[in-house]
Amino acid sequence: MEKNGATTDLLKKAKTDLQANMEQRGIAAIVWDVEEAGFHYIPEVSLSDDEENPEVERVTGLYSYKGELYLILESAGVNLEEFYNPDTEVRPTVVTLSSDLASKYLGDPKDAKGYDPDGDLEEWLAVADCYFEALAEEE
Repeated sequence: MEKNGATTDLLKKAKTDLQANMEQRGIAAIVWDVEEAGFHYIPEVSLSDDEENPEVERVTGLYSYKGELYLILESAGVNLEEFYNPDTEVRPTVVTLSSDLASKYLGDPKDAKGYDPDGDLEEWLAVADCYFEALAEEE
């Protein structure tokens, strides 16, 4: 039981540290193109506990909204096409959004499909790796 408590504490700390890093950078949301990003690993999150028929979904970003950090899943349907002008700009692989723009484009994640605050420690650590790779790719 102590191990579960320690794991829960580590997960909470990992999410808190990740959210603090985003806040420090002025990022409320970060979205990456899983097809084009040069990540070492595209994170997935398990959506069911059924080992015979596992349901997993790829993570395409993070969204910090009203103190909660959410995984943006492919089912959210966030399209990078919304964030640039294809007539004058090159399609981005990674997009970061301020709080105002994140609210405008992504809305309230509690009311939308494809936003998940859950996940286990291993899944969140993989997401954190992608977050930092995405920041490096954006530069």
